[in-house]
Amino acid sequence: VKNSWGSGWGMIFRWKSLPEREVRRRHGDNSMEVRSPTMAGGLFAMDREYFFELGAYDLGMDIWGSENLEISFRIWMCGGVLEINTCSTIAHVYRRTFPYSSKKDVGHKNAKRLAEVWLDEYKDFFYQISPPAKSIDMGDISSRLEIRNKLKCKSFKWFLENVYPEMEVPSKDYIAHGEIRNMGESNRCIDNLGGWKPPSRMGLYACHSQGGSQYWQFDKKTSEIKQSQNYVHCLDAVSDSQIQIANCHGQGGNQKWTLTKVGELKVGDNCLDHDSTFLKLSPCNGSPNQRWQWGFVFQHPVD
Repeated sequence: VKNSWGSGWGMIFRWKSLPEREVRRRHGDNSMEVRSPTMAGGLFAMDREYFFELGAYDLGMDIWGSENLEISFRIWMCGGVLEINTCSTIAHVYRRTFPYSSKKDVGHKNAKRLAEVWLDEYKDFFYQISPPAKSIDMGDISSRLEIRNKLKCKSFKWFLENVYPEMEVPSKDYIAHGEIRNMGESNRCIDNLGGWKPPSRMGLYACHSQGGSQYWQFDKKTSEIKQSQNYVHCLDAVSDSQIQIANCHGQGGNQKWTLTKVGELKVGDNCLDHDSTFLKLSPCNGSPNQRWQWGFVFQHPVD
């Protein structure tokens, strides 16, 4: 087993490489179970009595989505252990078509219920990445909060420190965050264009105000512009003609950006620009195409 399961602050389930601490705990025994922060919804087994003792599923959630993360957090925070049985074999058959539909935004509703019950003060990071969730009616969560109180569950801070220390906690010490809207083409924002993993070229796409692929954070300490997925990937000016995401290294150079009062984003003496599709660097000329409007700005480092 080379992977375990995790999630990002958007509360999206993802495969993660097996952390070194878990490799060490297993002492090279590949038949030994793997402790995993989260799980996939269709691939787990659980004692029936313990399932109901722990609160079963959140019946306030609709259709599907987030229920696997909710029960994963609950298992760990309320005294249980979640493990991958490395010798098990499970087949998961996907249907060709979706068997049900809903006019509701069930994805954001379910994730909001999860965040409000289990994430504590860290829920702010979820809302930064998923702004539409703020206005979603999530229904009554009092019974779920009662379960957490009854089981004397630990805090999400405990979960991050003891179960999932690899989950990057975003810095709250940032210059700006949110979407980055181009002033020359005001309905277009910096987007990862589906490239969540490096090396992927960054470009412009219609602004959608949904966070996700268009949510960025300007770190005050490192002057890096970090992608929302897990805050370990940064905008990197690999050349004047290509702006990609790369692993954040904290060493400055091509990942050290400067935000000016007129909205320029600079690396060295050059300004972030675009060719209508992809981002690039160009000599600064004061054009609207080289000015960028952040969703929220707290400090301009230079004039």
